[in-house]
Amino acid sequence: MSIFALASCSIAIIPVAARSQSLPGFTLFSGVEQSDRLSYRLDSGNRSVTDRYKLAIPGSKINRLGAAQITIGYPEYYKGKFDDKAVEVMVGDKSIPIQSVQWDLEGRTIQIDLAQRIKTKGDIEVVLNNVQNPDSAGMFNFTCQVKSSAEFPLARSCGTWILSLD
Repeated sequence: MSIFALASCSIAIIPVAARSQSLPGFTLFSGVEQSDRLSYRLDSGNRSVTDRYKLAIPGSKINRLGAAQITIGYPEYYKGKFDDKAVEVMVGDKSIPIQSVQWDLEGRTIQIDLAQRIKTKGDIEVVLNNVQNPDSAGMFNFTCQVKSSAEFPLARSCGTWILSLD
């Protein structure tokens, strides 16, 4: 009887684990150095569905100047759609106020201007809600650049999220 109970519990867990995806994982031939790979989590990870992307930026990638603007770039062959009104930036469990979000279709970027500069050693998480995943499966390199403030206008690369859609 106990074997039956254990087997039925493990079967119930499998669909929950299969619904989300995350990185870092084992990726061959991505062209991205291991040190530049950023972790992420997708609620679904399936093509042609509405999804939520949770994109992590390690605190070690944010220098002492902090972050006032986060720019996410995505490849030309990614045909998903973003809801620029449903973007959040989190540090721990605290939501960071956003001044504006601009989705540039032509330049294939999402620019997030923060209301105040983030100066933290903790991890930052960018949450993209209501993302319409593309109709085609594949791997998509999303890049992250951060600007500290208007006084330091140079953007610096924080790494790449290698998203995989089934």
